[in-house]
Amino acid sequence: MASAKSPDRWKARLLEGGSTALTYALLRAEVSFPAEVAPVRLQGSVAGVGAGVVSPLGCRPSWTTAMELSAEYLREKLQRDLEAEHVEVEDTTLNRCACSFRVLVVSAKFEGKPLLQRHRLVNACLAEELPHIHAFEQKTLTPEQWARERQK
Repeated sequence: MASAKSPDRWKARLLEGGSTALTYALLRAEVSFPAEVAPVRLQGSVAGVGAGVVSPLGCRPSWTTAMELSAEYLREKLQRDLEAEHVEVEDTTLNRCACSFRVLVVSAKFEGKPLLQRHRLVNACLAEELPHIHAFEQKTLTPEQWARERQK
C-alpha cells in the first residue's frame, strides 16, 4: 500500500473502497489517455460493487444501485436488523427527481432513546443503502408509542 505522503495515495484509497464519485474525479484528474485506465479496470470492482451495469472503471454507477432498491427490500432489512414489530416503507420516488423513501419503524430497541439516537440506529441499519437514496424520511416509535398513536 502507498504511504500517506505518496502521490499514489489516492490509488490505494480507491482500491480500499473510495467512493465512485471520488474515483471518477481522481481518474479524470490523473488520466491523460484511456489506456491508463486499464490497470485499474483489471484489478476488479472498486468499493466491492457487485455485478450488473459496469462503468469503464469496473464500478456500478450509483444510479444503478438506487434503481435496484425497493420498498420491500428496505422493509425486510429494517424489520430483521432492528427486530421491529412493525415497519412501513413508502417509495416516494414518483413524486421526486431521484430515489426516495418514507419509513415508519416500530421497535423495542428505541425504548429510552431520544429521537436522534433512534434515527442513528435506522441510518446504521441502512448504511450501505443510504448513499444511493436521494431523500429519506423516517418516523421511529416504540411499541407503546405506536399503540397510543393507533388509538387516536
